[in-house]
Amino acid sequence: MKQGMEMKINRLPMRTWNWLHMNESSLSDMNTEIYGKTVVSCSPQFTLPGQGVSCIRGMSAGTLESGLREIPTGMGPDMDELVRESETPIDIFRIKKGAHPEEALRLSYQYKQGENFLHAAYIYAEEGSSITVIMENLSDREASGSAGIQTKLYAEKNAEIRLIQVQLLGDGFASMNDVGGICEEGASIELLQLPLGAKTTYAGAHVNLAGDKSRMKADIGYLGKKTQKLDMNYVAEHHGKQTESLMEVKGVLRDRASKLFRGTIDFHRGCSGAEGTENEEVLLLGDEVVNRTIPLILCGEENVQGNHGATAGRLEEEKLFYFCSRGLSREEACDMMARSGIDALCAKIPDETVVKRVQTYLEGGSPDEKLE
Repeated sequence: MKQGMEMKINRLPMRTWNWLHMNESSLSDMNTEIYGKTVVSCSPQFTLPGQGVSCIRGMSAGTLESGLREIPTGMGPDMDELVRESETPIDIFRIKKGAHPEEALRLSYQYKQGENFLHAAYIYAEEGSSITVIMENLSDREASGSAGIQTKLYAEKNAEIRLIQVQLLGDGFASMNDVGGICEEGASIELLQLPLGAKTTYAGAHVNLAGDKSRMKADIGYLGKKTQKLDMNYVAEHHGKQTESLMEVKGVLRDRASKLFRGTIDFHRGCSGAEGTENEEVLLLGDEVVNRTIPLILCGEENVQGNHGATAGRLEEEKLFYFCSRGLSREEACDMMARSGIDALCAKIPDETVVKRVQTYLEGGSPDEKLE
């Protein structure tokens, strides 16, 4: 175990108003113990979807080909250093050229009380292939500990990667979720993330649209409650011509929860015809919540289109009265509105068991409970 490592994470590509102290976040005294050395029960469980997908387990960062090793991530280079210094073994999943498995690649990380682990999974999709990856972070509802995962994605020409991440950790957990990706010509990366558990969540995603007509889409839904803290950083980096990015973020803050979302669309010189859009909607259901958002557009090319918007508001009294007039209490009405955005994202998850786990968690149960 190493201690005393101070990390700077979730840095904006360009610093804004320093006095707001939102350009980056700091972590110190990180526990960099890796899975499998002291507790083998937390080794990730995975299910390959059949032919066309292979796995190499336990690679080290130093032996990776540069194309994977050098992919930038949302949480930043200090997360790469953490993976390297802790000697975290990396699982690499490769999808063969032209392969289109019908089933998803499933990875499940299950934690017990007091466990502190770091994982790394890299997905490489060869030319013309496609894959859906479903990744779950689970623990008992009352458990505490720390869980970190770094996921890197490489999509070759005309390849498609869809990454679905569901985080349902215990109320005492600290979570780190770091994603990075590169798209070649005509390729696409799609993210769907539901960070619903843990007391503290740090998350970031950085996608480099390197090839012409490559695409990136991110759907993120969160539900902050009690004293939960969410700190997020998402970057769409446009290099290729006619590239497209779309970030859709919908969340709810209640009680004394706090959230900081950084969303950047970065147009580099030469990305003529590129389009980028970032939208965030936040529903505030408490007088003590803290909501902070930095929508940022960086432009080094003239012929581009960038759009961003952030809206935050409370539940309208007219809408609340409508629900209450139909027999719902004020609390029930707020709960229904809070879940609506999450339910909409769940409808996009092609796994009934995962959806049931999310529903069980939102209803106050533990995701590891036996599902009927």
